[in-house]
Amino acid sequence: MIIVSIIVCAVLSYYFAVFIQNKKVGYSLAGVFIVLFIGSIVMLVSNEYGHFGMQKVTSEKTVQIQTVKKGANLLLYKELGTNSKEDVYVYRTPETANAKNPNHTKADIHVTNKVKKGSSTNTLNQKTTRWEYKNGFYSFLFGISDNNKEFIKQSNTFQIGDDWLVLSTTQANKLSKELNSKKIQTQMKSEGEAYVKAAVTKAMMVNPSMSQAQQKQIMQQAQKEFKAQAMAKVVEEITK
Repeated sequence: MIIVSIIVCAVLSYYFAVFIQNKKVGYSLAGVFIVLFIGSIVMLVSNEYGHFGMQKVTSEKTVQIQTVKKGANLLLYKELGTNSKEDVYVYRTPETANAKNPNHTKADIHVTNKVKKGSSTNTLNQKTTRWEYKNGFYSFLFGISDNNKEFIKQSNTFQIGDDWLVLSTTQANKLSKELNSKKIQTQMKSEGEAYVKAAVTKAMMVNPSMSQAQQKQIMQQAQKEFKAQAMAKVVEEITK
């Protein structure tokens, strides 16, 4: 609408200045529309560069997330910038669990990503701020600019459990190769069996009358502990 206003004011100011016989009236009317013409241009420029008639609106949503690689609790990120300010985090949601392409955060210097461990639920809290028109009048006036809901900034906070690993896609590929190595698998198997045997032996010394069910529980806990320790050791190697 503002573009139409500028055109109309320009045409009318020219018409009144040239074609009205009574020059006093004609110039007066032309002056009015010149002022309106200039005012419309000022408002258009103010909207384009100063977001006149708009306000910042922040929306917030929280979604459940899942690991990209099944069988491993991994939160991956792809390094894009030189100072980690444009890293893109890759994840899935229950809706995209079986989709071809996973979800990812926006690659933009105005997007910040934080990871917090220790959560009992794995979620992504996303706050997005955009420019929106204050009311329908401003939307009608400047709608042709197509700048409604213009992106300003976004903050992403991933809350994950302590058993999750945060790795770059490059590190994740190295981890996968290490874990698929026959040498590593053989080593982890033998060390794991020894770790579990030692844990059960220690528990039996404390409680010789331990039942089969209790022994099984000790074995399962020991296997879980060894897996976490072995994984941490491999991750430490590939992240050096």
